[in-house]
Amino acid sequence: ITSDNPLAPTHRVLGRSPRGQLVECGGIWKKQNKDTGADYFTLTVRDHAFNANLGIAASQDDASLQAIIPWGPKETA
Repeated sequence: ITSDNPLAPTHRVLGRSPRGQLVECGGIWKKQNKDTGADYFTLTVRDHAFNANLGIAASQDDASLQAIIPWGPKETA
């Protein structure tokens, strides 16, 4: 995705409906760790109950292998 909006996703997640139509079902955002400065990606699927980060797969030396690391919604105080 190309956008001037810094809050826009870097990638769209698409799927196919049972009728074969392309449906946008989420997005991927590139973010930066505030402590280390390392880049990482976060994935949101339009379930509104599922959120995950993309990270290096455990026990892998290949940085191109990504793992989906789910995380829950933030708890409210």
